[in-house]
Amino acid sequence: MKVISLLFLFCILFISQSVHSQKTETNVAAKTHENVPGDSHQGSDMEQHDHNGNQHSDEHETKELKHHVIGFSIGHTQVFSGVKNGENQNLILPSSALSYSYFFNHKWGIGLHNEFIVEEFVVQGNNSDENGELFDSNKSASSDTNDQTVIERGRPIAVALIGIYRVHEHISLLAGGGREFSEHEDFWLVKFGVDFPWHFGNNWEVFGAISFDINIDAYNSMSYGIGVAKML
Repeated sequence: MKVISLLFLFCILFISQSVHSQKTETNVAAKTHENVPGDSHQGSDMEQHDHNGNQHSDEHETKELKHHVIGFSIGHTQVFSGVKNGENQNLILPSSALSYSYFFNHKWGIGLHNEFIVEEFVVQGNNSDENGELFDSNKSASSDTNDQTVIERGRPIAVALIGIYRVHEHISLLAGGGREFSEHEDFWLVKFGVDFPWHFGNNWEVFGAISFDINIDAYNSMSYGIGVAKML
């Protein structure tokens, strides 16, 4: 009888221990199951982070540096000391420009800019010009060093070597010097300018341009226009 009682007590303890172990395993499984969504979410966040990183890398690759830029623009050139019908006037003349630029990096570059004025005109200069004609026929060229002379320009071409600095993706500063060529006379010049490029597909861009030319011993002018450029 004692043996049966002991066996019965043992069976009860065994069953109780088994039930307790089963409950413990169930609780552990439930906790594990609760943690899975969090891990999955964390993994999703990591995947999203990797995706964003890859996307950022792709965007960076799309902004790959293009060293060569060829541009063409049309616009007008304003000559401040023009002469027309015997009177001093600001002349606004049609012009066009062809340029080539090479960029060392995303900020700095160098370029060759060529500007064409497609009309003939005359401007006032000083009497140091041997070929100039006196604007005022009542004055002698040797009487006063400040006497003004008339300088004829026959469809001049201004060629300038410039440095380029990109202040912003859509703003570039230009500065340099060169020479203006004409069938009558040539002059050295200094050029300053600003370009406003706007990029679009297939490595093309449109841009606005403003420049100021100082023709030494001759006249000053300002040009403005709009153009297109190809990045290679």
